[in-house]
Amino acid sequence: MGSPKVPFNESRGPDERTLLFVTNTKGYGGTEKHLLELIRRLGDCGVQSLILCAGADPFSDRLHDGSYRDKVEVRHERSLNSTRDWFQVFREIKPDVVVFIYGTFSQHRWYVPVAAWFARIRRLYAIQQLIPPPLPPKVPLGSIRGLAERLIGKRTRRLLSARIQSYLYDMTICVSNAVRESLVRDYRFAPQKTVTIYNGVSVSEFTPAASDGMAVRTKLALRSEEFVLVCAARLSEEKGLDILLLAMSRLLDRNVHCKCVIVGDGQDREKLSQQIRALGLADHVFMVGFQEDVRSYLLAGNAFVLTSHKEGLPLAVLEAMACGLPCIVTDVGGNAEAVAHNVNGLVVPAGSVDEVVEAISSLLAQPLEWKRMSHMARSRACEQFDIEARMADIKKLILV
Repeated sequence: MGSPKVPFNESRGPDERTLLFVTNTKGYGGTEKHLLELIRRLGDCGVQSLILCAGADPFSDRLHDGSYRDKVEVRHERSLNSTRDWFQVFREIKPDVVVFIYGTFSQHRWYVPVAAWFARIRRLYAIQQLIPPPLPPKVPLGSIRGLAERLIGKRTRRLLSARIQSYLYDMTICVSNAVRESLVRDYRFAPQKTVTIYNGVSVSEFTPAASDGMAVRTKLALRSEEFVLVCAARLSEEKGLDILLLAMSRLLDRNVHCKCVIVGDGQDREKLSQQIRALGLADHVFMVGFQEDVRSYLLAGNAFVLTSHKEGLPLAVLEAMACGLPCIVTDVGGNAEAVAHNVNGLVVPAGSVDEVVEAISSLLAQPLEWKRMSHMARSRACEQFDIEARMADIKKLILV
């Protein structure tokens, strides 16, 4: 789709408001999917949406699928390197509202919202999808160097950058209470300018239907009676997939029979493939790459597993719950806000191979508990994480 041929601020109707979504992503994942789901639901709100991509553009191709209204455009800018650059593009577009999308805590430099403020954009919002990293430790004051570090060191610079951004935003939307609490506690965001609005899942699209997963089982030569774990995640270090592979190896050593399907792609693909071969898991773990239709893979499974070291509130977990899969997740970010331990899944400490092994073994050994958790997973998704309700909350906030 690319940049519009007609200047964006000239192509809108006289009474239309312009919403500008600013992204700086390396590819397509849960954060980008969340943004497209929001934009799809803005089509009947009398607004014109523009996505400004300062990094990669994973949106243009997906906007051609017929489910979006005409009032969506994408602008790809590769040379926004200063406050002046950003100021000029904001002044050119003249949006009524800007929403900064944060897939990671520091995805936008501090001067980007500053440029929007100087450009007199009347409403600025942020959506924070990931729990922020811990601050560097305080440096002791026993020397001149220590005093200088306290005044202008990495910790002070990071706090100052975060505080500037939080001050400029009318509201920072956090996808879980864990994200919000960390921003307020550690980075001193004003509580009254932060709000939790959970990520959501389409409970009408993601529904339990075992027959819909049979094609995937057939393709991967998985028998109908085999217990299959599914993990949908970016193949990167923070997702902790090495922990999952070690757990699968220990289960095999214990003669506990199950298979695992990993859906996703990323920079660690070759490293993980090597680990699978080294552990002798080639017949037990299947890496199928990125899949647009993740639902069919979820429905091919009996349970979902995510061994992350860092999260906000992963869409993959919500999608698995809506499909009726009990979820084994690590106690990071908002995972435990979605998965209640021993209710609709099992919550384990991050980094613990033993705990992952025990959780998987427990589900395998207790089919009645697995069935109960499956029912509760679907119920919890419908009651707390229905995407229509969550997107309505966001629209109500940013369209005031």
